[in-house]
Amino acid sequence: MCVGAEKIGSGVYSYEGDTRITKVGRIIRATSIDELPQLWNVIVGDMALIGPRPVLTYHPWPLEQYSNEQRRMFDVRPGVTGWAQVNGRKEVPWPERIQLNCEYVERISFIFDLKIFFMTIFKVVTNANNKNTTKTN
Repeated sequence: MCVGAEKIGSGVYSYEGDTRITKVGRIIRATSIDELPQLWNVIVGDMALIGPRPVLTYHPWPLEQYSNEQRRMFDVRPGVTGWAQVNGRKEVPWPERIQLNCEYVERISFIFDLKIFFMTIFKVVTNANNKNTTKTN
């Protein structure tokens, strides 16, 4: 994306033919290699491989609008991939993504993380569910 893209047009959402995305950016996003720099965050301990995706505290809603149960997803280390990503990725509406993140927090375990890890590999290789089809609400 171009510099300042979140302040232009549809904001944080992209769409088919979005002029903010460069040609190289289209390839990078389609293959999900734009996520690779986050591996550095895993190495230094700021992120986990598996966990709820980092959520901006102002998106999709301000932090104070989340219920106490929903805020629990902020209590675990954010991950490069998570339960919401393997259950629809960008095609899942925000309320459902948040619910899936809360479900992950309830079910967190090594075996569950392994399941998510292998499901992620499949989703990336097949490029499944990689289009923004939902709005914030």
